Amino acid sequence: MDVPRLSRWLESKVAPDPLIAVQALANSHPSEDQGELLLDVETTRYWLLRFGFAADGIEVSEDDRGRLLELRGCVRALIDANATGERDAAASERLAAIVADHPVPLAVERDGRIGLDLAPAPSVDALIAQLIGVVLRAQIDGTWERLKICAADTCRWAFYDASKNRGGHWCSMEVCGNREKNRSYRRRRAATA
Repeated sequence: MDVPRLSRWLESKVAPDPLIAVQALANSHPSEDQGELLLDVETTRYWLLRFGFAADGIEVSEDDRGRLLELRGCVRALIDANATGERDAAASERLAAIVADHPVPLAVERDGRIGLDLAPAPSVDALIAQLIGVVLRAQIDGTWERLKICAADTCRWAFYDASKNRGGHWCSMEVCGNREKNRSYRRRRAATA
């Protein structure tokens, strides 16, 4: 995984490595500022190679792309619940099925510690297993709850909330936060006029 390149693409409120990989997958969806980054087999392969998720010779089929999109949908629903507190039971069930089909790859470090094997994935299924492992690790180490979806309906970008109280709502206070606060102010003014 090319963490410096991912950090430049995500720009701000970047999750720590390796959680940045899950944040990147979540942000591959279409938004106000970008189209679908996993639009077809070729763009999916390009995206995987560009950010170092996959080994050079990776083959990507339409089924692979579909499984990656399914994982992205589940992950986005779970991230959204970090801010709203509303768990998506259907997403959790779909994720359980994905997890059952993708055992997490482990590696033994030189010092004997067991960790995730995050080498560039030789296949989409291997990448899915790695990403599941990253989510598990983040849930264990407490960084998962800091990954959130921007509250701005026109944005919905995944961001890492590094604030002390974990109370962040927007990917960018300067853009989304300011826009939402101005809208709220105009609504209040209109209600009193």
